[in-house]
Amino acid sequence: MTLTSIATTVAIVAVPPATPAQAAGTPWTTPTSPPKCSQATINSGDVAGCVIQATSTLPENYGWPTPPFPDPAAGETIPWVNVAKGASGSIVSQIQAALNANGATLVVDGQFGSLTEAAVKAFQTANSLPSTGIVDEATADLLGVHNATSVWPPPGWNWLGWGYNGSPALADWEALFSTNPETVGSVTKGQFKTMWQVMPLFMGFLKEIQQNGYVLHGGAGAYVFRCTASTRKDCQGLTRSSLSLHSYGLASDFNTVQNPMKTYYGINGASACATPMQTDMPQWVIQTAEKWGLYWGGYAWSSGCASPAQYRSSVTRDPMHFEFNGSPAQAQAILLHNVGSGACFQVASETGTITDECLPANGVPDADTRIVIDTGAPAGATAALVNITATLATSNGYLTAESCGPASGVRQWSNGNPRPGVATASLAVVPLDTSGRFCLYQSMSAHTIVDVQGFFFPSAAAPDGALFTPITPIRSVDTRTQAYCGPDGNCVGVGPVPGGTEVLSVSASPVDAVASLANLTVVGPAGSGYVTADACATLTPGPQTRSNLNFAGGDTVANLAVVPSATDDLGVQFCTYSPTALQQIVDVQGYFTPAADGGLGFTALTPTRLVDTRQCWTDPVTDVERCNLRNDGGTIMRVEAPEGAAAVMVNLTAVQAQAKGYVTAGRCSDLAPGPQNSSNVNAVVGSAVANTAVVEVDSDGTFCLYSSTTMHLVVDLIGTFSGGGDLRFQPVTPVRVHDTRLPA
Repeated sequence: MTLTSIATTVAIVAVPPATPAQAAGTPWTTPTSPPKCSQATINSGDVAGCVIQATSTLPENYGWPTPPFPDPAAGETIPWVNVAKGASGSIVSQIQAALNANGATLVVDGQFGSLTEAAVKAFQTANSLPSTGIVDEATADLLGVHNATSVWPPPGWNWLGWGYNGSPALADWEALFSTNPETVGSVTKGQFKTMWQVMPLFMGFLKEIQQNGYVLHGGAGAYVFRCTASTRKDCQGLTRSSLSLHSYGLASDFNTVQNPMKTYYGINGASACATPMQTDMPQWVIQTAEKWGLYWGGYAWSSGCASPAQYRSSVTRDPMHFEFNGSPAQAQAILLHNVGSGACFQVASETGTITDECLPANGVPDADTRIVIDTGAPAGATAALVNITATLATSNGYLTAESCGPASGVRQWSNGNPRPGVATASLAVVPLDTSGRFCLYQSMSAHTIVDVQGFFFPSAAAPDGALFTPITPIRSVDTRTQAYCGPDGNCVGVGPVPGGTEVLSVSASPVDAVASLANLTVVGPAGSGYVTADACATLTPGPQTRSNLNFAGGDTVANLAVVPSATDDLGVQFCTYSPTALQQIVDVQGYFTPAADGGLGFTALTPTRLVDTRQCWTDPVTDVERCNLRNDGGTIMRVEAPEGAAAVMVNLTAVQAQAKGYVTAGRCSDLAPGPQNSSNVNAVVGSAVANTAVVEVDSDGTFCLYSSTTMHLVVDLIGTFSGGGDLRFQPVTPVRVHDTRLPA
């Protein structure tokens, strides 16, 4: 796999304790800069011992996004007034910027001094104008500078005295930035804002120097939209060439009192490079920065000082400042070199462009990542049945299985709702492209895992493929109240089932099932773990390579599964296994059988949201509309199914439950108010909980949902089963095809 990018969330590698010399290191007040890094060295990522210096081009010229700029609103042009030595203001800044565009090297500070006068004379001489040093109208015309009235700041730009952060004109720009996902020493969570590609470089640097004894007073700052400190920070009269790297989220300042930006002059004729500067930073701090690819402002601006011996009459040093001057790809190479590689996978951009990506060691994929999932589908398969698991989520969020074409923004359906501290799993049927792939979008940072349970084929490609037969749910196992049995037929008392024990599920069926549709529920597990379901002949006790259900200690959690099954004289059989002691419930809801036995074909659909009670929806029978009203506990909600559907596959999400409870889906004619004999979703207070369900449809084209407690319900349609459905199912022994926790 060719590395093109690396995800940003990292756990920084541990560093050794500070030595006494490091912890008490003397400030490096007259530094000698290491050599400039070559492009080959930067591309390799091994940049310790050299510096990445800024080029003469804007960051957008080497791969970073192009920011907006506060160009003044057009005003009335007014007669030119000559500008000469001693003048100041925005018109002088415009002149200085124009002179620099013509080869000068002025500091754009709005002050017309001797250096500016000399640059004007040189420009006039080069353009056959009288060399007066005064910017008259002819000189101004050649420079492209004009006097005009203007509105400042421009509309949409709000100057805060230190930056334009939060201005309406910056809304799209600021949406590109990331904030630090964890507290790093005195840098609190969410305090630090940068481009996501450089976030781990800055976090690695700040974490390492604090661990080694350097003290940050009040944390550190990064993104501020302004022009450079040596110009007008509000950018009036300037061009985007004067934008600070802080505006790009590529620079950081910290300990500003101890490390002020100052201009130093030579003493007694000596070089200004030999004049000690004010800083509290020892050499090892700077060398740590360089390992992470960051250039130190203490080496000085305007060509800087390579060493104290280099002659400069004056130098501007900025020891509070660190910046990244490479490309996004180079930032990722440096990160990879410093922290090693985790899982590698393909990602799709918002435009559908597919590239390779690798996590750093112990890294977790970021929010808004679209991972390409290769299911390994056989030729002819058009959809896959997959179990999608998320773990180590940093916040509540959702997963959406979708095509890998262009997609952006908030998704219109979900295939699971991860939450922090809990591994969550959800079944999905996902349409595949011609290469057997789909994309998995995650709204929050989390690890994701995908296990394939089978494939759907058009009838022409798989005439012997299985069709579906729904049944009134049968509770095959409930270890809370019933004796449970092992695959050998020996039965014991009620649960909990000891960890490492296989449990047999048997339910009557008039046909030879190749797979069973079952809702698996665990109650009160002794700790975190998983449940794996499979044909009893295939399932072997011990650590499993795939799972159907994940849980934390004490949970009540459910997930739908399609389980390879076998049929004997007792009925349809399959087994479940968990390494954790727990109570277990299995509700069989239907079977997949050979087409010769009859049944319903499947139609995979682009998921659509049928109902979201947080919005407005209308009962399809009574035409009564309800808007943003929770369903009361003990009530039944009616939902309209697509025309012709005998059963629907839906993703059910319980949101804002007011107490622990459950949701049961079924034909409206089978559901009555009161406790139900089976369930599909187990609601949790404070979190959204989702599960997939296959629900029979009544003759009037509706199906129903019972809520045991007050909650909102969201219903996303995934597909339908009907006599006219053309897709046939072929189960497989479940196989894991994707796991971002595993290194490449």
